[in-house]
Amino acid sequence: MPRNNVALEVIQFLTLILSLSIAAVIFQQTADNLRRFAIITAISVLYVLWGYWHHAPKDRMLKMVLLEYSLVAVMIILLSALGLGIIRFF
Repeated sequence: MPRNNVALEVIQFLTLILSLSIAAVIFQQTADNLRRFAIITAISVLYVLWGYWHHAPKDRMLKMVLLEYSLVAVMIILLSALGLGIIRFF
């Protein structure tokens, strides 16, 4: 793997870790469940965009890869909505 690709991957993963860490700190300092849900939704969208940024330069951006990132984000959003009481079954 060429050196500049390794540097790009390091930058990409550091960006992901930093973004998730900042979101976790903000989430912990927020008491309102609706705002917590907004934080989770925003970081889920950023996760999908990060996945595109990570795979596109390597010509690995297939529709199935983008679908996988999107489905993980949707699952996280739905589970957090249930956990935070935003949506209920009963």
